[in-house]
Amino acid sequence: MKIKKTITALAIGFGIASSAHAGLINVKSIEVKNAINDWLQVAEVNAFNVGNIDVASTSYAVASAPDTWSSFSTPNKAIDDITAGSYGAGQIFHEGNPRTGDTLTIVFNDVQELNLFSIFGRTDCCSNRDVYDITFLDAAGDTLYFIDNLQATATQNHMASVELPNTNQQVPEPGSLALLGLGLLGLAASRRK
Repeated sequence: MKIKKTITALAIGFGIASSAHAGLINVKSIEVKNAINDWLQVAEVNAFNVGNIDVASTSYAVASAPDTWSSFSTPNKAIDDITAGSYGAGQIFHEGNPRTGDTLTIVFNDVQELNLFSIFGRTDCCSNRDVYDITFLDAAGDTLYFIDNLQATATQNHMASVELPNTNQQVPEPGSLALLGLGLLGLAASRRK
């Protein structure tokens, strides 16, 4: 019974120590597409890393798209830290041609470990279009994670947020390994008695 309690305590302690940082690792870029084959329009994208920094902003990333509706609806509007969604006020990215499968691509300056993704849709009209497919890619362009039909429509308050999965395979910290070693020595000693 004593041995079983010791093993359980070690397992719990080891699990807590090894989950210090948790997020979607190795993310270099995000692709945003319209999921319902309509106009792609995005007010803002947020991607928070494990340091709680929004790395989907002009300080940490660049945004691009094949075309844009006008000179005041360019891709950088989706990463300018303005979540308001009025096209008339020049606050959103709006693609130039509808139903073409265009992609808004956000490329980070550095590879990131992300915890939370949010997207803000248009607020002054047509928010029924704001249904997105989101792809998270590594530096080689391989898909790490995919979100299907994420809605930032008026019925969703023009915003959607998703907690990203923990894909971090942590190497145990030295203190955790020492604790495990001491526990195993204790088990061996108690077994000997």
